[in-house]
Amino acid sequence: MTPADRVRVRLLVAYDGTRFRGFALNPGVATVAGRLMEALELIVGHEVSLTCAGRTDAGVHAWGQVVTFDADPARVDPRRMRSSLNSLCRPEIVVREVDLPGSNFDARYQATSRAYRYTVLNRDVPDPFSSNRAWLVTKSLDLDEMNAASSLVVGTHDFASFCRRQQVLTVAGAEVEAPRTRRVLRAGWHRAESDLVRFEIEATSFCHQMVRGIVGTLVEVGMGLRPAEDVRQIIEARDRNRAGRVAPPHGLMLWHVGYD
Repeated sequence: MTPADRVRVRLLVAYDGTRFRGFALNPGVATVAGRLMEALELIVGHEVSLTCAGRTDAGVHAWGQVVTFDADPARVDPRRMRSSLNSLCRPEIVVREVDLPGSNFDARYQATSRAYRYTVLNRDVPDPFSSNRAWLVTKSLDLDEMNAASSLVVGTHDFASFCRRQQVLTVAGAEVEAPRTRRVLRAGWHRAESDLVRFEIEATSFCHQMVRGIVGTLVEVGMGLRPAEDVRQIIEARDRNRAGRVAPPHGLMLWHVGYD
C-alpha cells in the first residue's frame, strides 16, 4: 500500500504528563508519542508517523491535544480504534475522540489558536491529590494585580523575555534566531475554588516555555514582589533575565486547539 492509499486519522487526546518526558518521540525514554505510536501500530498493523498540534514538555499535561496520522483504511474503525487505544494506553493517556478529517488536514499547521491553563494551589498546606497538577504557592496572591499584569501580554509582542533561549536557524547560509513574536488573544486569572487559581491564555502560537515564563512573572506580581506595570518593561527589554522564574511544568495543561 502506498501513502496515497491511506486515510488521515485525527485523535483528540488527554494525558497526564507526569511520567512522560514530553510529547515528542525520544528513543530510550517514555513519551506520549512513543506510547501512542506503539499502540497504534499494533492496531493498524504498520508503522505510523504522528503530527501533533503542540509539543508539550516533560511533566506538562493535556486535555485537548490534537494528533494525526495516516493509516490503512481497512484497519480504521473510529469507534473501535478509540476503545482499543484506551485499553492499551490507560490510565495516563485517554483518546477522547477519533475521526477522519480529510487528507489535507494538518494538526499543527492548520491550527489557528492554542489555549493553555495553568493551575496554582494557593494555600499553606500541600494537597497530595493535586501535587502533580498544581503549583503550590503558599504566599497570598492578589488576583486583581495579576490580571492587570496579564492584560499587558495581550496583543502582538516579541516575547523573548519569557521564552527559553532561542534556537538558531540557518537561513541562506547565515545563522539567525528563530522568531519570538507571537499574538496573544486573551490572558487572565480566575479563582476556580477557594484555594485554587487558574491562568488561561490563548494565542495563535507559543514559543518554548513562554506560558511558564509568563506565569512565573505574574505570580511574583501577585505576591507583591514587583508591580504589574513591570510586565510592560519586561516585554520591551526582550531579555530573559528581566522576567521572573519559570513556573514548574506540572501546573500546565494544553487545554484546547482551535481550527477555522
